Amino acid sequence: MVELGVNEQGNIEFLMDKLDIVIALLAMGFTIGLVVAVVFAGARIGWRLWPWVALVGLVAYMIA
Repeated sequence: MVELGVNEQGNIEFLMDKLDIVIALLAMGFTIGLVVAVVFAGARIGWRLWPWVALVGLVAYMIA
């Protein structure tokens, strides 16, 4: 939940629920980890199977 509020001095405060922050950080971590895993798997397996590795990574990204 995101809220905008005004404190006693008249400044605008941006309040965000901690669970929203944790979920956003987990999603970002999963995305970064998936990209790194696809790059390393493609380099390890070889260029011949690279399109399949990229396709599996894309499917995993779309599901999550």
